Amino acid sequence: MTSYRKTTMKKLFLIALLTVNCQLSIIHSAVSDLTWYQVCMGQMGTEWYGSDEAKEIAEVVIAVQKTNGGWMKNDQLHKLSSSEYQRLLNEKSGRSCLDNVATTQEMRYLAKVWKATGDDTYRQAFIRGLQMIRTAQKGCGGWSQYLPLSNDNGYQDYITFNDDLMLNVMKLLRDIYNNQGDFADITDAATRTWCRTAFDRALQCILDCQINIDGTYAAWGAQHDTVVPYLPAEGRPQELPSVSGCESANLLSFLMSIEDPSDELKARITAAVTWLDAHKIANHAVEDYTNTAGQKDRRIIEKTGTHLWGRFIQIGGNTGTEVYNKFFDKLKNRGKKRSYTYKGVTYTYTEEEQARANYDPAKAYEPVFAIYKDSIPHMYYRFIYNYEDMPVAFDDKGCPHYTSLFPAVRVGYQYVGSWCQRVIEVEYPAWQAKYNGHGEGTYVLSPETCVSKNGEQTLTFNNAFTMTNDGGWGYVIAKKIYIKLAADITYTIHIPEDLQVTEAVIRGYANYDDADASIILWNNVSYPDDAYFFPRTDAEGKNIIVSHTIDHSDRPVTGELPFKIKGKQLCMSITLTCSRRTSSIDHLSATPGAYKVFRNGQIVFIRDGQEYTITGLTY
Repeated sequence: MTSYRKTTMKKLFLIALLTVNCQLSIIHSAVSDLTWYQVCMGQMGTEWYGSDEAKEIAEVVIAVQKTNGGWMKNDQLHKLSSSEYQRLLNEKSGRSCLDNVATTQEMRYLAKVWKATGDDTYRQAFIRGLQMIRTAQKGCGGWSQYLPLSNDNGYQDYITFNDDLMLNVMKLLRDIYNNQGDFADITDAATRTWCRTAFDRALQCILDCQINIDGTYAAWGAQHDTVVPYLPAEGRPQELPSVSGCESANLLSFLMSIEDPSDELKARITAAVTWLDAHKIANHAVEDYTNTAGQKDRRIIEKTGTHLWGRFIQIGGNTGTEVYNKFFDKLKNRGKKRSYTYKGVTYTYTEEEQARANYDPAKAYEPVFAIYKDSIPHMYYRFIYNYEDMPVAFDDKGCPHYTSLFPAVRVGYQYVGSWCQRVIEVEYPAWQAKYNGHGEGTYVLSPETCVSKNGEQTLTFNNAFTMTNDGGWGYVIAKKIYIKLAADITYTIHIPEDLQVTEAVIRGYANYDDADASIILWNNVSYPDDAYFFPRTDAEGKNIIVSHTIDHSDRPVTGELPFKIKGKQLCMSITLTCSRRTSSIDHLSATPGAYKVFRNGQIVFIRDGQEYTITGLTY
């Protein structure tokens, strides 16, 4: 059977079927029983996508494809009525959408039909969809809901993680550049290269958007601003700027699927998991029930072993102040007002007034709620902190407003859920075992790999190294890539049991303009001040970054590696080159202080400062 655009009789036949308000008679009942998403994702089985009915549906998909290459959301293209079909034809010049799997699912469907039939018409439509994605990618690497943009300073133009928009696009790009399955040779090599580049840019966008709360990486919001520092932003009136438990869980699952993650990516994943685990509602679950008024309702109950997170978790600290002041200022500049009539009296509120008056900074890191119902517009953007029913309160104007969610709102929107639990308890440990297992290589001790919080005395790194000190000095970050360390304190690096350090590279700078800094003790060996020296800031107050390398290859360090600083504060990172204790360098447990190395093709034993080969003492 020829394609839709090449066969005039088939086109007329299809339109005739639709005109008489019949769904496509050729569609098997098994297809119409599925959602359009299920059909696009392959639930009809590989062979079906080469069938006549699959091609007929593909012709509809091409017929309603937007002029700019994409599709609109929420249309069930496999079972359109005649009026629905005509509406989509009339809207071909309208906006394309990436929300709710729109465009990416249609492209997946076309790829399956092209793979099964070899008809280039479907591939060309697929390429037009890819061009839409290419055009829609922002300079920051992310995507918004629509192309073209609304350009009204609204949430639809933000970087959008909500409903997995970014993830759906990135998964498609990854499938294309991997050039396998349905996507094998569907594009040329140059296009696959672009897909990889676009994917990498989007990945960097995700890292750029990870919320940094006063020096500690948390997780992500549902939407983020498109300019540096990519702060979390509002969505609809019930979607306040926040850390999103739901979207963050999905982002983490995706990030953990990336092969050969960089040290930075591993550190960010660990930081997000650590933060989310610390902000759970432990041993609670959501229960659907019928309340005493006979209404469908939801409540939070105690349940051992099940944990909850807020869909929206209020941000605290200086970062929270920045986020919410920016939000309030935006509402003020937008200048929208809404009115509510109660007992014959009309009350008018600005959006800023609604939001600012009910925001409570003391509720940082708690779930925050809001209500979006046109019947009570004076509730838009109001911060609410009670999930369970609370009495209605009256504001200073005498107008009643809700101080908690109520049944219809609780049931209509999932404000709390267990989204993160599987990620933290199942997916993360499996990922950690795969990528953070110990082996020969380098291990970085820096804020990028540290999962401890500011102020903590024990530093825990995502590579199983830890660092303690005997002076009670808390964790402080310098310039995001160095750890601030105090003088006259003994620090101790704790090395995983199966590793030994063969080299250490210390990079950093003295933090003051009136004192140099030096490492005067390293691995229990004292050094003069000028051995590992870090000069004070220069005449212009700029830090002078210095790097020192300490070779331990002749006598690898195991267990603990203590060191001490002289002078004033030293800002530094440490890169340790390690090997397994059971590999080419191995301590002789039976002889304290003795060990062996491979040198120039032979085993050399070292004991009490003397070296021996199998032929005896060397000189």
